[in-house]
Amino acid sequence: MFSFFKNKDPHARLHEILGDYELPKFRKTIFEALHRLREPSASSAHIAEVMALDPDLTSRVMRTVNSTAYAPRTPIKSLDHAVTMLGKSELERIVMMLGAKMAVPSNVPSYLDMTAFWQRAGRRAVIARELADITAPPLAGLCFSAGFLEDFSVPIIAASKGREYAEIYKASATSEKPLHELEKETFGWDHAELGALVCNEWEMPEDIGAAISAQNDPDSELRPDPIFYVHDLETQDDEIWCDHFKQQVLSQHDVTEEALDRMLDGVETKAKDLVRLIA
Repeated sequence: MFSFFKNKDPHARLHEILGDYELPKFRKTIFEALHRLREPSASSAHIAEVMALDPDLTSRVMRTVNSTAYAPRTPIKSLDHAVTMLGKSELERIVMMLGAKMAVPSNVPSYLDMTAFWQRAGRRAVIARELADITAPPLAGLCFSAGFLEDFSVPIIAASKGREYAEIYKASATSEKPLHELEKETFGWDHAELGALVCNEWEMPEDIGAAISAQNDPDSELRPDPIFYVHDLETQDDEIWCDHFKQQVLSQHDVTEEALDRMLDGVETKAKDLVRLIA
């Protein structure tokens, strides 16, 4: 159980939120790959051997690590090479991210445009990672994974709550209140809390669950700053959002506006490349 849950029973809380809805699960090969990645004595060859049993996962991992969003200095040619170049913890984050994407329900209602949804996820991941590369390089991998997964519980809510959530989701597009506030007012919880509970259920790394749980809290120490700065991203070409994003970063970090402009200019292409490759 994640330590930040403190005295909360995450399994009971998850059932309280989802009721009898059956939470999607990671497929077996992903759990096996993650188990091997977490074994201190496992060699890169042993890890690659387990992951190779799932050609689809292998293909998605290789496309991700070689995407423009991840930007390796030299092409990564094999799983063994990926483990050696990235390290176990970084590869674990990528496998987790892909596992979560593949586990998202297939029966998501049509009002939730999943193409646009994953494109926003890609933008958040790229912006959060590239900002972390400037402001806190050791946290870049966490920012990439958590940025991509910040809203992954939204399709789960849409699939499980029916018309009630449809009204909330549609209202968030025209209301002055963001989606998470409307969720709190209606249900007493929001997609950030549910996301953290699902991360715990799926045995994801605690720092990813913590970052997702605190994505909307400007003062939380549970997540790196880039996770908060991108939590409200809708469309990256929204000038109002871009200006607000830059103001937040410039007020808190030693970075130039020119550097942020260069970073934002390349986001759309990298996000599209990432989403296309891991689809």
